[in-house]
Amino acid sequence: MVPSATINTVSITPPPQLRVFAFKDVVRFARKFHISDDGIWSVVHSQPDADLGGGLYKYRIARHGEGSRGGGRVLIALKIRSRAILMFAWEKKDMENIKHNELKAYRDVAKMYLGYSDSQMTELVNDRVLVEIVRPPKGGQNG
Repeated sequence: MVPSATINTVSITPPPQLRVFAFKDVVRFARKFHISDDGIWSVVHSQPDADLGGGLYKYRIARHGEGSRGGGRVLIALKIRSRAILMFAWEKKDMENIKHNELKAYRDVAKMYLGYSDSQMTELVNDRVLVEIVRPPKGGQNG
């Protein structure tokens, strides 16, 4: 009888890199709020304000030099360690919350975009449907 052995293997495939995308309106909103690409990455890595279900989260964003309580809000479709899509942004003074029917529509769109392959996402960037927010180099500013 031969004793069995356990073989531990190490994957040589690196873990997937987080890619961050945004619709053009959200990019315009971020620029109006003076939020750099680095700031967008910080928002994506922060704790969400609310889990809205279906991979959709609401985050608070602060206007430069002000706090986040009265600032902006952004809906982000999130596939953990893979993809974040900034879908919609607004100032709290303009709108308190998303209406129920709008929330359902955003969940449906989030499900669709989170289901796309990386190559499909790249195609959407090439077709200028989405903007990819490239991670700024460490120690550098971008935006």
